[in-house]
Amino acid sequence: MRAASAPGKIILTGEHAVVHGVPATAMAVKRHIRALLLEDDSGVLRWKDPFSGRQISYTHAQLQQRSELLALRYDAWQQGHLAIHEILPSPTDLLVYSVAQALQGTDLPGGDLTWRSDLPVGSGMGSSAAFIAVLLRLFSPEVLSAEALMHQVHFCERLQHGKGSYIDAAAVSLGGCVAVQGKNLTSLASPALAEDWYWIFTGVPLSSTGECVDRVRQQFSHSEIWQAFAAIARQWHTATVTERSELVRENHRLLCRLGVVPRAVQALIQQIERLGGAAKISGAGSIHGEAAGLVLVWLPGLNPAALNLPEPMHWGVLEEEVQGAVSFRL
Repeated sequence: MRAASAPGKIILTGEHAVVHGVPATAMAVKRHIRALLLEDDSGVLRWKDPFSGRQISYTHAQLQQRSELLALRYDAWQQGHLAIHEILPSPTDLLVYSVAQALQGTDLPGGDLTWRSDLPVGSGMGSSAAFIAVLLRLFSPEVLSAEALMHQVHFCERLQHGKGSYIDAAAVSLGGCVAVQGKNLTSLASPALAEDWYWIFTGVPLSSTGECVDRVRQQFSHSEIWQAFAAIARQWHTATVTERSELVRENHRLLCRLGVVPRAVQALIQQIERLGGAAKISGAGSIHGEAAGLVLVWLPGLNPAALNLPEPMHWGVLEEEVQGAVSFRL
């Protein structure tokens, strides 16, 4: 049996801004997607789709054919013939494409693929990158370095996010804390976040990361707002806890100006600020609906239980995962 695991991530600074050349910092978190492959000689790969719950099976030829179709759809998006959310007809197509990219002409090991996850899908916690990293680790014929894995994850993830950044791919591949600016990557020492840092899942956004990134690019490509994001990024690593909380508040106000923080999430963050805390979305947010995926929270002396969160919101303690995506045999 083969197995693989990849962590999720949370963006500390620079969501959206990273796409426009501003440094962003992310941290891998102790929430994971895990997969187990029980091999056989059938030449058919079978799994229960983690998105729809349907049973799915593919031969090598079917994987390759589907992968080529998805590549053509990406080209069509680049040429303006498809919207970003139309590249992938279904979420599972991203998994199919990732397996095909991992194999790179080698034989498909048949068998049953099973999933286990405590990483919320569509939360802004890097689930797409984690799914891809797990599959690349499982099916690549060679053991990829962490940096090579990062580039492969980013290549596959373009079908989901369009012209996205390396931030998710870097965090889930390398683990720990990473800073990304364009294609430049720096592994950082632990950000030493105190026990008062949490995450809140506000629900699955109605708009995808790609849609949000496209909307912001259309409206703010030449805006001076990115200079304000850059100032936050420069101060983050040397800031005290109190200074970081103020940076989070400023980051939140900038994200509100971008139009990616729904009103219900703004109300939640106002409640946190009234209690002496600070919070912001961590991820693309949403341009539709009232959910925005993940929110990064600093709440000194309290925890999010004090907020009486409505369903389906839930929360957890922010914990760093120093290990990136790995594979192993059982």
